[in-house]
Amino acid sequence: MARLPEVNVEGTPFKKVLANAPEILEAFGQMDRALNNLLEPELMEMLRLRSASNNGCDY
Repeated sequence: MARLPEVNVEGTPFKKVLANAPEILEAFGQMDRALNNLLEPELMEMLRLRSASNNGCDY
């Protein structure tokens, strides 16, 4: 159960929670786009999996 309400936007549950602060959502989107342009998809997925594991998230 999320501690913050999910905003009705398209995307993942993470994006829906970030949408509570639109400026953070936009900054996160810019970072994600920049990383996707720099790193190969396989490396991006490994980073997501590692981040999820480090945070105890069942990604």
